Amino acid sequence: MAKILFIVGEGFEDSEFIEPFDRLKQAGHEIDIMGSQPGEEVRGKRGQAVAHIGVAARCSYPDHYDALVIPGGHGPDRLRMDEDIVNFVRGFMDTDKPVAAICHGPQLLIEADAVRGRTLTSWPSVKTDLINAGANWVDEAVVFDGNLITSRKPGDLKLFNDAILQSLPPDEVDLDEEGFLQDPDTWNEQLALWLAKQEHLDAMNNDRWQVIYALRDYYHKHHHVPDFRHLCEAAHQEDVYCMERLFENDGSKAWRIAGLPNPGEEIKSYL
Repeated sequence: MAKILFIVGEGFEDSEFIEPFDRLKQAGHEIDIMGSQPGEEVRGKRGQAVAHIGVAARCSYPDHYDALVIPGGHGPDRLRMDEDIVNFVRGFMDTDKPVAAICHGPQLLIEADAVRGRTLTSWPSVKTDLINAGANWVDEAVVFDGNLITSRKPGDLKLFNDAILQSLPPDEVDLDEEGFLQDPDTWNEQLALWLAKQEHLDAMNNDRWQVIYALRDYYHKHHHVPDFRHLCEAAHQEDVYCMERLFENDGSKAWRIAGLPNPGEEIKSYL
């Protein structure tokens, strides 16, 4: 499992800390929390969460972690005056490891001079600061630019959390030459997210996941490729939507993401 660092300051947006933290913990990842003063407690601006600062930037190195998460709220603006934290963020951005920032989180990236030439999003009030710092700002729920993942607000947290999990490769993935899992029993949520990214379906919405789970359920009950129309009905989707938006004229994409055995010639029943 991965070792992930959260950078949190006083007045952080509660849900933007709690939800990614809980989701990553549930997936089995190890998490450290960095702030200005190790040993102190910092509180969310809504009074719903407390973060316990465990590590200091001056004693930490990017090599210690596999990913960095920066929640929004008032915390990033306060932390941008901490030179050690800014230097740490700058160093982490120089790696190819995932950096995920939501809402006001990109303020720390601006201070680290790490957004020039990058495409990202944020809370709207940070837009002008990002553009002035040389970034290309877009209004989208989740934005990928190399190792950088950004989102706008708490309402984007589902996609933001999925994106973080997608960016973390599983410990061991045994795929055959066509990209199918060698051992379907190893399939889990994080692996599914990672497999979706390999299929260039980074932002899988709930409709698409309904089809994936319907496919798994059908296969486990009947042990063969389902009729396409029956699959779409089970997922409560229209045929055209399933084909054009999820499968993109290649049923094997969904089959691989669902972690099912290579169906060989049976896959032609999708097309």
